[in-house]
Amino acid sequence: FARAGSELVCDGVSLEAAAAEHGTPLYVYSRAAIEAAYAAYARAFAAVPHRICYAVKANGNGAILRLLAGLGAGADIVSGGELVAALRAGFPPERIVFAGVGKTDAEIALGLEHGIGEWNAESEDEIGRLAAAAAARGTRARVSLRVNPDIDARSHPYISTGLREAKFGVDIAAAAPI
Repeated sequence: FARAGSELVCDGVSLEAAAAEHGTPLYVYSRAAIEAAYAAYARAFAAVPHRICYAVKANGNGAILRLLAGLGAGADIVSGGELVAALRAGFPPERIVFAGVGKTDAEIALGLEHGIGEWNAESEDEIGRLAAAAAARGTRARVSLRVNPDIDARSHPYISTGLREAKFGVDIAAAAPI
């Protein structure tokens, strides 16, 4: 976003003209800014094996998802609806990571059916449900276990996820010692 004289533009497009054509409120995103941010992450991790995933819950706009899929990003999803959106946008299933608490049996079945790349499990029970569903389909699921470290990051209480009383992850005491 920049000023061209007295006019605000995004990627060379007049925002005043866009608002006149499409009405308001109007949400405008910069393709150049998204591409530059993705490239910066890719450069920062170039020396190590990595996968850059976009959290679909941040903005499920199809054009943005298609852009990121085309750049090579993975998709971090937390629902069956987000899985469908990611697949429609062109994210290959192997670049999709299903995170979040409360995955339903239907969402697990849908993810297994499409062969998503990875599951972030929040509990031992969830791992058991994933294993049973995968076995019933004669397949395997790649699973990561989210561990709750019981650490206070001193963030806002509504977004704090690392304390024992949070609903996220398995108690660190249950994790195998390294």
